[in-house]
Amino acid sequence: MPSPDSSAISSFWREFPFSYRAEEMRVVAEWLAAGESGTVIGLPGAGRATLLGFLCHRPDVLQVLLSPYERQIILVPVDLINLPDNQLATLYRTILRSFFEVRYRFNRSTQWFISDLYRKSETARDPFLPQSALREMLLLVQSQEIRIGLVIDRFDRFCQSATPRMTNTLRGLRDSFKETLCYIVSLPQELTYLTHLESLSPLQGILDTHVCWVGPLTEADVRHMVIRRTRHLGEPLSEQATERLIRVTGAYPSLIRVACNWWGKLGQTAVTDWEEALLQKQSVQHRLSEIWNSLTLEEQQVLSDVQKRQLRLLMEDTTGSSHRKKASVQPKPLDGEILAHLAIKGACRQDRDAGWRINGSLLDAYVAQVAGRSKGKIWADIESGEVYQGTERVENLQPMERSVLQFLIQHPRVRHSHTDLIEAAWPDDVLKEGVSTEALYQTIRGIRKKIEPDTAEPRYIINWRGQRQGGYQFFPEGRPVG
Repeated sequence: MPSPDSSAISSFWREFPFSYRAEEMRVVAEWLAAGESGTVIGLPGAGRATLLGFLCHRPDVLQVLLSPYERQIILVPVDLINLPDNQLATLYRTILRSFFEVRYRFNRSTQWFISDLYRKSETARDPFLPQSALREMLLLVQSQEIRIGLVIDRFDRFCQSATPRMTNTLRGLRDSFKETLCYIVSLPQELTYLTHLESLSPLQGILDTHVCWVGPLTEADVRHMVIRRTRHLGEPLSEQATERLIRVTGAYPSLIRVACNWWGKLGQTAVTDWEEALLQKQSVQHRLSEIWNSLTLEEQQVLSDVQKRQLRLLMEDTTGSSHRKKASVQPKPLDGEILAHLAIKGACRQDRDAGWRINGSLLDAYVAQVAGRSKGKIWADIESGEVYQGTERVENLQPMERSVLQFLIQHPRVRHSHTDLIEAAWPDDVLKEGVSTEALYQTIRGIRKKIEPDTAEPRYIINWRGQRQGGYQFFPEGRPVG
């Protein structure tokens, strides 16, 4: 494998430590070595774009990770968010342009070939011409036993406007060049919650097998980020201040960024209560809100339970052991599976002595602010038939509302057409007389009023329009926003 040209690495990316996001880089490198596509997922502000940028712009790091493998692997970042239109010709030309922009990573003869193909097709409106050029290019790199990884940030934004023909084209390319081409994309949440994006369907099978979650930074990466964002101050943050910043932000990139900016504007002013001062900033509240809303409603409820348990333990510690028995009211057991997933996302952590804790005092304080807004998962008691939201029974359900909701609980996350729902939930004698779609609309509306935190932005019962008549999907855990 030829050595990457270090002179081609921009000063911005060269400043990052060689070990930046080491675990995530190792995971993605394993996908590339195996020729597998995969998805990088992280909550808002976790640094997905920075990870993909580092992956693409530090070939020296990637080369070390791939050193056990003989095959050359070249990454090509592709910007599909800013396409001027959703024509196939534009998609092909954009991918060709992306190859042209990183042509220096290939040998000289291949560079010339890439440049020639791109120049010949950069104005083509007939999709056959740039498609042929792209396939010709892939056939060349295939003959050289080079593997190409197309790296696409915010793939969900592309899918919002892309046509099924465009994503079918991407799938077709992958199927035609399985040993040569793979995709590394980033998404704000699991593919499960993006099934309303019909154009994503052709690629779901190759993107949901391999997933890498991007969470908080390591301590070493935090220190690099703090130095980079505060060096203009002249005097760097002290060791004590840096450690406090890590505790406050939970090593979460977007919170570190605003905390560093806040610190830089303080000048010589001393602040005792960092949490209180930062929580007053709208930028901090906005980022915390993004993190919170990107959790399922069930995860929010579990995180609230963790916060309450932390507070209870703190109160017991401050009141002393003589009052402990009185103060202790045994809380309900925490859901270990959900907590483990929250830990992967970076929202909480498990301490050996203190048990589960929210990651960072800022997020902890925010969860305390919004506690009680999320009531948790929708479920039905098998014996009684009653429907619950978390621990609270859903009251005042009308007969058809109960019937539809119970059916949805039995068949979660399935895309039900209007006709399927009516036929499954309405009694036979009523069906004989005919049930209008309007009756279903009103029933769904009644259910949403009883279970949704905000009926204008439903999270349990979601509309989808994949067919002419459309339908609904039910997410018992309350789909995240983002």
